[in-house]
Amino acid sequence: MSTLIVEVSRIDKVLPHPNADVLELAQIKGWQCVVPKGRYADGDRVVYIPIDSLLPVELSDRIGVTKYLSNGRVRCARLRGEPSFGVIMDLEDSTWAEGTDVRERYGITKYVPPIRPSAGDALPPHPLFVSYTDVENLRNFPGILVDGEPVVATEKVHGTNCRVGMIEGEWMAGSMEVRRQRPTDEQMASSTYWFPTTEPGVRALVENLSRTSRQVVLFGEVFGSKVQSLTYGAVGKLGFVAFDLLVDGKYLDADDFSDRCRAFGVATAPEVFRGTFSIGAIKAVSGGRTTFAGADHIREGVVVRPLKERTDPKVGRVILKYLGDEYLLSKRISDTDDV
Repeated sequence: MSTLIVEVSRIDKVLPHPNADVLELAQIKGWQCVVPKGRYADGDRVVYIPIDSLLPVELSDRIGVTKYLSNGRVRCARLRGEPSFGVIMDLEDSTWAEGTDVRERYGITKYVPPIRPSAGDALPPHPLFVSYTDVENLRNFPGILVDGEPVVATEKVHGTNCRVGMIEGEWMAGSMEVRRQRPTDEQMASSTYWFPTTEPGVRALVENLSRTSRQVVLFGEVFGSKVQSLTYGAVGKLGFVAFDLLVDGKYLDADDFSDRCRAFGVATAPEVFRGTFSIGAIKAVSGGRTTFAGADHIREGVVVRPLKERTDPKVGRVILKYLGDEYLLSKRISDTDDV
């Protein structure tokens, strides 16, 4: 899950609103906010409150946005045809420096989707069966990936995060945070988290690597009509795509990962862009229709990573998501979450 960041930020640019004389478009970080005309200028320092923030009613009343929130939650909106993501608030103290974190000062917290009921199958954690990387939002960290850097972007699948693998010769499976008990053989194909181990390619890949490694964890997304509102054509059944692989504490580079999966017939998140990074190129592939055959719905977004693994002091491992505008603005898509 990405981090909630509510900080003092600088407006990059203010542009005219094409459909409203009294509104303008403020570009801030990687987002766009619709603002009153004349209120802000290029370079102004403000507090930027991103989507999926939960505001105390005292704060939302004071800045006049309560009626635009959903039970206190900042949502996306389309104002006179232009998308608006988040809330811009004037500085309370002009001495606040850019980057100052004001979450606690204002009591702002992060919205968490409803938790999917657990089957009561939790097991104690294993130190080598690690959780997946926290994938931050590229729009919140626009400077992490550098223009011209070789990257690959894959379609972000709207399902439930899953991990399967072998630790010191023992099969394990689980959700993002919880290791799950192995079901009976009869239940295996309908078990959200153990289902991927029924795929011959998944078993072969993991078992092959485990011959020489004590820690092999394959990360992916389980999807289908009983998982989330976007089904990717998996109606009445489960589907699985892999998106990352950890072997003895190291994530494989993008091409090594895809080559190994291809060799064993493991389905991976579809690649939608390969080339040199620019925010425009990533935005262009974040929307439109899903690339999954047999599915007729929008794309959630993309996940972008360098071709070669690297880290950054701000986010740790460099892998970022960019959600499409159409997905963010959709009122028909529902979310649930797992622990």
